[in-house]
Amino acid sequence: MSDKNQLALDILNALNIAVLERVGERKFAVLGDPPAFYNKFFPPNAVGYCAEPWEHSPMLDLFIKDAELFFEKETQGAFSSGVWQEDGKAEGETALIAEAIYVGDRRVITIRCLQEDYRDRVGILNDMRNNLLEQRQVEQNLESFREKSRIDALTGLFNRATFVELLHGALAESNAKMLQVSLVMLDIDNFKKFNDTYGHLAGDEVLRSLGVFIQDCCTGDEIAARYGGEEFCVVLRDVSQENTLSFAHKICEGVRKIRIAALPAITISVGCAIYRRNESSEQFIKRADMALYDIKYSTKNGVSMR
Repeated sequence: MSDKNQLALDILNALNIAVLERVGERKFAVLGDPPAFYNKFFPPNAVGYCAEPWEHSPMLDLFIKDAELFFEKETQGAFSSGVWQEDGKAEGETALIAEAIYVGDRRVITIRCLQEDYRDRVGILNDMRNNLLEQRQVEQNLESFREKSRIDALTGLFNRATFVELLHGALAESNAKMLQVSLVMLDIDNFKKFNDTYGHLAGDEVLRSLGVFIQDCCTGDEIAARYGGEEFCVVLRDVSQENTLSFAHKICEGVRKIRIAALPAITISVGCAIYRRNESSEQFIKRADMALYDIKYSTKNGVSMR
């Protein structure tokens, strides 16, 4: 390190400013010897000074996410975290402030310790920090709820409402890009009799196992859903009629091989339909459903197409 660079770091140290240089995405190196406060808040590890202080600070963790976005823009200047106070890590009214700085081709983060009387100001900012953290948690909880509300809890597949929504999107894409869309509907044969004989818990285990099997069969951008009861749907995009039937037979044959302890083997009936341009989703589903009932009320345990 040149004498000039060392002098600059010494001055920053005297001003209670730690400097970390970005060396990769969320990867930083501590420059020089950081001020004493830095090691109190962010303890060194076996390698040396802590290069990931956000692992010890919720506020820095929020800041680093925004700092990475700032660095991606490659805009000269600085981005500030605002002032905050770490809980229970130092005596007195000690406040911190971080900045992401882009200078030339170098990207650095500075963390400064403010040791003046920040009682009122830090108290207000501390409340703001807590509110921000709570808001982030609420947003995460809402996102988790939205995701769970799209999934059938028993099978792990999409539920009916989500299936209909995604089907509309697939058909709109089909009409716009002239891509073929296929619908495969399947229903467990004699499932009511199975439930009456072995009980609903056994029926639930069959549904759960079938959901896992269908998901395993979907290796591309298929849309798999539990349509209701013992009925399931799979949407195939940009797949030929031949490959649609091949997929349907694969599921039909695979289900016959599923074994669940102390329960008999099950079979399914499968109906398929190829989307007709500008056909409504209701008409499309109805054709696949009619194909399903063609096989269900004849031989069962097979595949039909309309």
